[in-house]
Amino acid sequence: MLEKRTMERAIVLAAGTGSRLVSGEIAPKPLKPVAGVPLLVRILRTLRAEGIREVVVVTGYKEELIRRALGESSLGLSISFVSNTQYERKNGVSLLAAREHVIPGTLLTMADHLYAPAIVRRLAALDLPSRAAALAVDYDIPRCFDLDDATKVRVERGRIVDIGKEIAAYDALDTGVFRIGPSLVEALDRVYAAKGDCSLSEGVRALADEGMFFACDAGDARWIDVDTPAALEQAEALLRMFGDGLDRDTYPRPSDRVAPVSRSWAAGYQPASPADAE
Repeated sequence: MLEKRTMERAIVLAAGTGSRLVSGEIAPKPLKPVAGVPLLVRILRTLRAEGIREVVVVTGYKEELIRRALGESSLGLSISFVSNTQYERKNGVSLLAAREHVIPGTLLTMADHLYAPAIVRRLAALDLPSRAAALAVDYDIPRCFDLDDATKVRVERGRIVDIGKEIAAYDALDTGVFRIGPSLVEALDRVYAAKGDCSLSEGVRALADEGMFFACDAGDARWIDVDTPAALEQAEALLRMFGDGLDRDTYPRPSDRVAPVSRSWAAGYQPASPADAE
C-alpha cells in the first residue's frame, strides 16, 4: 500500500504542433477530444484528483485557443500559462521556458499522455535524494500499443542509465510522467548551450550521467501516448473498458458495447467473472 502523499504543482507541456494527430484541423492537439473530452482537460482532471493545486501550462502552437478553452473551463485549479515561442524545437525547450516555475517535487507531464492516477501517487510516494528526479516507467513492455514510437528506458539498480526511441537495450518504457526539480533544468541548460536545442530525453540522459535520475515503477497502472489517429482510437477503447480514470479493475460486462483493444494493451487485466455477467 502506497503512503498517501501529494505534489501540489504540475507543469504540462502543450506547445507542439501535434501534426501526426491533428494535421489540417483547427484545434491544436491538446484540445483534441478523446471520448468527447479534450486531451488536456482529461489530464488536468487527473492532476486535480491527486492533489495538484497549481498547474503551469506551456503553450506555443495555437496557444490562444488553448488559453481560451481553459479559461472557460471550471477545473478547480489555479492555472497559469507560459509561452514557448520556439515551439517547433524539441520538447526540452518548453520546460526551459517554464524554468522559473520548477521547484523540488514538481510533477511534469505531457499534454498527450493519458494515465491512471496511480502513476501520480507512485511518483509522490517515492523517496528521492536531493537533486534527484524520477520518471514513471512501465516494465510491462508487451502491452505497449506502439512500441516503435515509444521512448525506451534502460534501468540499472533503480536508476536510469539510458533513454531514447532508438536504443537497442532497454528494460522499460517512458510513460511521460516525471517528478522533477531544478536539477533537470540545469541539465537541459547544458544540452541547449552545446546544441542550440534539447529534448527531455537528452536532459534525462545528462542528469542520469550523474546517477541522479531514478525509475519509478508504474506497476499495472494504465497509460497511453495519444499521438496518432490509431492511438486515439485505442485510447477511446481503453476509456470505455476501464473508465475515465483508466483505473477500473475489470473489463465491462459482456452486454457492454466496447471496441476491441489490442491484446498487448489488454495483457494482464482480468475480465469480469461469469458471475458478474449474470
